[in-house]
Amino acid sequence: MRLHILVEGASEQALLEAWLPRFLPSGHTYKIIRHQGKGKLPKNPSEKPNPRHHGLLDQLPAKLRAFGKSFNPETDRVLVLVDSDNDDCFDLKNRMTDLLNYCKEIPTVLFRIAIEETEAFYLGDLNAVKKAFPKAKKKNYVQDSICGTWELFRDVIGEESENKVGWAKQIGLYLTTQWKGTQANRSASFRHFCKAILYLAGEISEK
Repeated sequence: MRLHILVEGASEQALLEAWLPRFLPSGHTYKIIRHQGKGKLPKNPSEKPNPRHHGLLDQLPAKLRAFGKSFNPETDRVLVLVDSDNDDCFDLKNRMTDLLNYCKEIPTVLFRIAIEETEAFYLGDLNAVKKAFPKAKKKNYVQDSICGTWELFRDVIGEESENKVGWAKQIGLYLTTQWKGTQANRSASFRHFCKAILYLAGEISEK
């Protein structure tokens, strides 16, 4: 299978470029399509996107229509990963799924949400955090909670400034590939993301 993975920006791309080759079974290929931030879903998804808006959600309706027309349904799969930020994750997922109603031909696609941000994936694997950032300290954190996740992660690893791309590159080398069992990442949103990859690749039968 060819996986086309839509992400918000450079840090998500950096994470997947380091982690996905370790996770994805051999025989599959992938392309990471990054955007300039999250953006917003347009009020009228049937219209062409505003050329000045380059966020993932800004472009998503048009891209789904284009994918439906151009992708081979037997070999091409689409995975959309966005941060929930302050959005209700169920509402956001429903609004993204509703975009398929505007596609004449519907691509094979799944939508996954990092709660609150992809740094929640990191905090779900403290062993990886310690390997990637040996000076990391444990902080109180309720997994997948809305708490200012990237700021908390910055404090955990003891840095004073924001370096999301650098963090992603580093932890992507160590982040677990276990999505079930006792050694799995504690982040439910990460486990759902892993499961989506394997389902789209045809490796498992359950979404």
